[in-house]
Amino acid sequence: MRDPMSWAVPLFRAFGIQVKVHIFFFIVTVGLFLRVVLDKHNPIWWVDVFLFTIVVLFGIILLHEFGHAFCARSVGGDSKEILIWPLGGLAFVEVPHHPRALFLVTAAGPGVNVLICVAAAVGLVVGGFLPNLNPVAEPFVSRVHNFRDGRDYTSVYGLKLYKAKTAEPVPTPEDLFERVVKEMGGSRDRVAYPPAYNAQIADAVAAHGVERALAPVWAVWLNRVFWLSWILLLFNLIPAYPLDGGQMLQAVVWGRADYRRGVVVASYSGFVVSVIFLVVSIAANEALFMGLALFMLYSASMRLYSLEVEDNQFGYDFSAGYTSLERDEEAPPKPRRPGVFARWWQARKARKLARELEQRQQDEQRMDQLLEKIAQSGKNSLTDEERRFLERVSARYRNRS
Repeated sequence: MRDPMSWAVPLFRAFGIQVKVHIFFFIVTVGLFLRVVLDKHNPIWWVDVFLFTIVVLFGIILLHEFGHAFCARSVGGDSKEILIWPLGGLAFVEVPHHPRALFLVTAAGPGVNVLICVAAAVGLVVGGFLPNLNPVAEPFVSRVHNFRDGRDYTSVYGLKLYKAKTAEPVPTPEDLFERVVKEMGGSRDRVAYPPAYNAQIADAVAAHGVERALAPVWAVWLNRVFWLSWILLLFNLIPAYPLDGGQMLQAVVWGRADYRRGVVVASYSGFVVSVIFLVVSIAANEALFMGLALFMLYSASMRLYSLEVEDNQFGYDFSAGYTSLERDEEAPPKPRRPGVFARWWQARKARKLARELEQRQQDEQRMDQLLEKIAQSGKNSLTDEERRFLERVSARYRNRS
């Protein structure tokens, strides 16, 4: 209980993977939800806000992390835990120490986002609509283009008017638009119309002899799923550690140079992007965005620190030069007590190492049993699961050699 980073609630177990939700996830999401629904200028129904910002977001992040986990197993690694927390998801994976394996496992998460976007886009196209690729579009308005009649359709929070049976747009009545902007705020491109105005909109439509282009509910939600997965895909591909794009950058540099160079390049890329995010968060007054920027900054620095620790494990640290050997008589500096996040990071690495050792012992014991079975009854006596186990463990040992 003394370490806030360990406050996670087990949610369920699937495919041998324990899914946990950090307590801060509930705190942050509930806070954001209340901030939106309690805003007097917010016209969005609280059910829509809940489904979009909590349910759909949680589902897409979870599928993204399962992509990492399943790919880790496919390349000879493993994954036994997924943590959902305020800044996204964390799939704790064991990956063979090879740049190709790291790249594939990291790319699997964004690959799931691509599959979600494709599935949502196919559903929309079958219905005659094209998904909205604009990353700054208003997701609740959910504007989509119908390629069959040439019109742009919206949810009930948007307003697109056309002359009857044509694709010729009609401007929104100025009195209605000005009233909404005055009461709800916004601009001509981003204003959202509250459902309470539907009766007045219907009167305006009847008075001007025009038609309102309302998208069906299924198309609205498919477009919202597409848009959210599309945003997460673009964000994760930013080449900055610890985002997926940063780890993919590390794998590419590692494959062309060496492991150390890959870590350094990805970490310094994370420093640059985090500073940019900090400036944007301050300018936009977004606390969550600032938290993400600080987490990126800290993660990149911790990654460089862990690299130095790995280097120093091989003996004397020559970073200060050979002359530092002459200062042996000097008292060593008092070690600094690591912070909360650093202690959590070290504890997590220790738990991961303990799990790896335990799993290795179990795998070796089972492998001995299977080899004895082969010696007694032949290889054909193995079941399909036992064959897969031998192939997986053998591949793991080959990658480590």
